[in-house]
Formats: sequence, structure tokens, C-alpha cells
Amino acid sequence: MRIGIDGKCLLPPRAGVARYLEGLLSGWRALAISDPELELLQPTGPRRTLPWVLWDLQQTTNRFDLFHFPFYYPPLWPRCPVTVAIHDLLLWEHPEWFPHARWRPLRRLIARGARRADGIVTVSHAAAAAIESRLRVPRSKIHVIAHGVDHELFAPPDPAARAAARRKFGLHRPYLFQLGALEPRRGLDLAFAALAALGGRFPDLELLLAGEPRAPVPELERLPSNVRHFGRVDDGDLPALLAEAAAVLAPSRGEGFDLPVLEALACGAVVVLSDIPVHLEHFGDAAESFTSGDAAALAAALTTVLTDSDRARALRAAGVARAAAFDWKDSARRHLELWRALAPALR
Repeated sequence: MRIGIDGKCLLPPRAGVARYLEGLLSGWRALAISDPELELLQPTGPRRTLPWVLWDLQQTTNRFDLFHFPFYYPPLWPRCPVTVAIHDLLLWEHPEWFPHARWRPLRRLIARGARRADGIVTVSHAAAAAIESRLRVPRSKIHVIAHGVDHELFAPPDPAARAAARRKFGLHRPYLFQLGALEPRRGLDLAFAALAALGGRFPDLELLLAGEPRAPVPELERLPSNVRHFGRVDDGDLPALLAEAAAVLAPSRGEGFDLPVLEALACGAVVVLSDIPVHLEHFGDAAESFTSGDAAALAAALTTVLTDSDRARALRAAGVARAAAFDWKDSARRHLELWRALAPALR
């Protein structure tokens, strides 16, 4: 029995969906299941996502017992049962964050694909409720399967790894750390404003950014002297950078899941995050939260974790415990259960 998976997102340029698919495949390997067999399909050369899905993969769906699409929409007329991962509905909730020429056709493709798909995978109950109401999809068709985390990589680092990271990145001052692709919705304006507000009380504090710009971000045009942008950082360096931070910031105004938060918690970091629904649903009891969009509230939350060592220590322990509940092997198992339920040949 064969399950096809659209693997185009694993090719450059990569985004958060690639992290999801990588994790799902690693969980599948850990399950060590030989039947059904997964087959990853990728274009052999440059190919835009829309024609790749709507034409190339449309032609191949008849070769499989089921096909999984990790990026928001399937072909219009698939020839086997299909599941699709819809990570969020930010195109509906905040269309101003997307190029106008892009969001209208994508809305139509996502909505039509959701209604045609045999099953929808999403990452939170908040996203499931939005999909049900905005796309008019029966709730029984939507399956909430949270992401996992690579616990071998993302774990509290030892003192030697922390010291090596400080030397490699020249970390001589206390710092805040923000991880992930950079775009306006990710709240860099809030991070910069909060850092400025804290300057009088914490003059040595700096902000480190790890991630590549995905859209123009005005704050990156001229960085203050206490802000450094590293660009993309190798995964192997992240645990020490996360754990050594005085706080890891997640000030985003909208997310599907926010994997960097989970990875930070798994490393024993103190995380300060916005109170958007997906943050509170998955991480709220293990992080310091602030009112989304409020720079003063972010500064106040940071002051709490920077001055209250007991609170910071408790958050570090709670974060590691919370992250332990997220596992890619469990995510892969739940995907398999869904696929078997939808495709008679897989039962």
C-alpha cells in the first residue's frame, strides 16, 4: 500500500512547513512501519507551487492509495483520497499581511481544497474552529494533530556547549533572543520598543535575532547598537543560544503553531510570548505571556523574568516538562490512524 506525500516544501527556499514535514517523516522512520509505504514526490527542477500541485501532482494521485499535502491545498480533482494540512487561516484573519495579488487566489484554492479533501490536519483547536466557521467544513472532517520536537537535538545543553556558543557568537552581555523567519507580523517592532523601554534599567541587555527576512521589515533597515542579526543559524547551535538567553521572545501577532517556541521550551529557555490563541493553547502554562501588540506589556513581562529568579527558574523547568508532551513519533502515528481510516486499502 502506498501513500504519496508532496515534498516540494523541503526544497529551497524553505519555510515553516518544511519543519513540519521533516518532523513528520522523522516520526514515521521512528515508527519503523513498512506497510503502508511513504513516497515523497518533488520536482526535478524549478517549479512554482501552484502548477506543481494543480497539474504535476494531479496527474500522479491515481498511483497511490492516499496522498497527503502538507501545504494548505490539494489538486482540484484528486484521483485518490487526500488529506491536507491547513496550518492557519491568516489569509482570512489578516489579509493585510500578504501581497494583494496572492491572497485572493490562495483563499479560493484553500477553501475549495478543504471542502474536497477527505481529511484536514491542523495544529490547534483554535485553528480547527476557524477552519470550520470560515471554510464551512464539517468539524468531523478536521483533525487536530500538534507538531512534535526533536528531543535529541532540542534539549537543555551542557555547560561546555553553552560556553562554546558564547565564544562562537561573541556573547559577552545578557541577551534576549528571537528565533524564526522575520516578517512584520512577528512583532519585531514590539521587541525593539520593549528593549528601548528596558534600557534604563538593563543597560547591558542586547537583542539577538536568528532568522532570514521573508518580507520587508522596517526595523531591520537600521539596527540599534544593542541589536544583532545573525541570519540563519545552524540547528546545532540553537540549543545553547536558546538556553543561555535571559529570555526568548515570541511576540508574533499571528501563528499556526510557532515551532521555535516549542524548541526553546525543550532547551530549558525562559520564553515570553504573546497571548494569541495558539500560544496559550499549547504553551501558556510554561511561558510568561503578554497582551499581543502591546509593547509596554512585553516590557513588563520581560522585567518580571529578568528580576524574579524564582519565576525564571520555574519557567525553565515547566518548559522542559511541557515540551516533553510533544513528539514527532506521536504525530506520525496519529497521521497514520487518520490515513487508515480514510483509505479502505490501508485498513
